[in-house]
Amino acid sequence: MPRHSSTTAALLAVLLLGTTQILPGQALAPPLTAWRPTLRIESTVPAAPFPQVAASSETHSHTLTGLLIGTLVGGVATGVFLAAFCSDPDTQCGADEVGRAVVIIAVPPAVLGAVIGSLIRTKS
Repeated sequence: MPRHSSTTAALLAVLLLGTTQILPGQALAPPLTAWRPTLRIESTVPAAPFPQVAASSETHSHTLTGLLIGTLVGGVATGVFLAAFCSDPDTQCGADEVGRAVVIIAVPPAVLGAVIGSLIRTKS
């Protein structure tokens, strides 16, 4: 055991003596320049990236048409579902099931049709 401690002490002495001579010889790094924020305004995006559609009396959207088509599609899908679901004699179809089917099946296509119709614009 004493041999390990003397070896460790010798290595530690070499490292300590070596670092005292190396540290003063190291070159100092130049100081960092201070960062000064500047405001640069560069326009890389065109002024109007999307064509603007002017809502005037000459154009109109088809929101009502889309709503009617979506309601028709949703109504047919709800009718088909209820016909298949209520045809089983063990299943009772009350107003609760019909109301739930209308809300879950018929309303989303109607809303989607209205949204799509509002995005479509034609000239009068």
